[in-house]
Amino acid sequence: MKRDSLLTIYDRFFRLVEKLPGGLQKPILRELTPIRQIYLEQRPARLMLLGHPLPSGLEFLGRLCDHPVMVGGSANGWRTYEIPGRGAVQILDAREESPRSYVETALNHELPDAIIFLEGPGSLEEAAIRLENCPESVPLFGVPATDDPTIFLSQLAKQPLLSARGVTLRSLAKLPEALCVALPNPAKLEFARLTGARDAQAHIATSLLKSFAAICGVIGLQPIPLADLPILTALQTLMVGLIIRTAGRPVTPRLIGEFVGALGFNIGAGMLFREGARAVIKVVPIWGHAVSGFIAGAGTYAIGRAAIAYFIEGIPLPEVKKVFSRFLPRRKPPEIKNS
Repeated sequence: MKRDSLLTIYDRFFRLVEKLPGGLQKPILRELTPIRQIYLEQRPARLMLLGHPLPSGLEFLGRLCDHPVMVGGSANGWRTYEIPGRGAVQILDAREESPRSYVETALNHELPDAIIFLEGPGSLEEAAIRLENCPESVPLFGVPATDDPTIFLSQLAKQPLLSARGVTLRSLAKLPEALCVALPNPAKLEFARLTGARDAQAHIATSLLKSFAAICGVIGLQPIPLADLPILTALQTLMVGLIIRTAGRPVTPRLIGEFVGALGFNIGAGMLFREGARAVIKVVPIWGHAVSGFIAGAGTYAIGRAAIAYFIEGIPLPEVKKVFSRFLPRRKPPEIKNS
C-alpha cells in the first residue's frame, strides 16, 4: 500500500464525508485527523544528541534497532540514517565535538522532535548552551550510563538550565518505546518501524483501530439499508492494511484477504449480521439505529484487535480467532419485549 494509493483512498472518503449532514461530519473528521497525521504526513523523526561523544550516531542507532542501519545524506547538519524498507531517522549530533555554529545553523533550519542526553564525562554547561535555541516543549530524555541513575541525577541538578526543562530518564533498551510516545504523530510510525518497537507499534495501531471503529459506528447509524456496507467493508480492509504497515510488513490485497478469510468473516456473513440489526429499526427506530451503529463499530474493533494480535504481537492464528470472537458483538439483536 503505497502512500499515493493511501492518499487517493483517503481523499475519496473525505469527499464522501463532506456530503454527510454537518452533525455527522464533525465526529468522523475528528477521527480522521490522527489517521492523516500518522500515515499521510509520515516523516522521519528528528533527534538531537547531547552529552558524551560516544557512541557515534551510527553506533547509537545500531543499539536501538534490530537491523543494520545505513548512513544516508546530510543536509544543514541533520544526518539521515535508514533501514531500507522500514524507514529513516535524522540525527543532529550536537555534542561538544560539533562546533556551536554548526549546531545553531542546523537548529535554525529544523528543530528536533526530541533531545537525547547521554551520560558520561563532559560539560553540562556546554550542553545547556546548545539547548538555548530549542523550545522547552521539546522533550528531553536522559540515558544513564549504568543501571543506577543516582550520579546522573546529581549531575543534572547542578545545571539548572538542564534540570529545569524536565528530564525523563530511560535506559537505552527502553528508549525507543518512550520516544515513540513523545514524538509528534507524523514521526511516530517511521520510528516505531525503524526500531522494531513492538509496544509502540501496538499503541499506534490501537489508536488507529479506535478511530476506525468510531467512524464505522457513525456510518452504521445511517438508516440506508445495504448502502453503507461497501463503505464499511472498504474501511475495515483499509484498517487491516494500515495495521500491517504499522508492523513493518509489505501490504498486499492477498495478505489482507487471507487474514480476514482466516477469521471466518466475509462479506456475506457481514451482510446478514448488519441487516439483522437493521430489522430492529422496524420495531424501535431510534434504538434500532443505535444497535446498528454499535454493531458496525464493535465488529470493526474486533477485526482490528485480531489484526494487532496477529501482525504485531505475533500471536498464533488459532489464538487470534479467539481474540476476534471475544470482541465480536452478538450476531442476533436482543429480543424486544412488548411493554
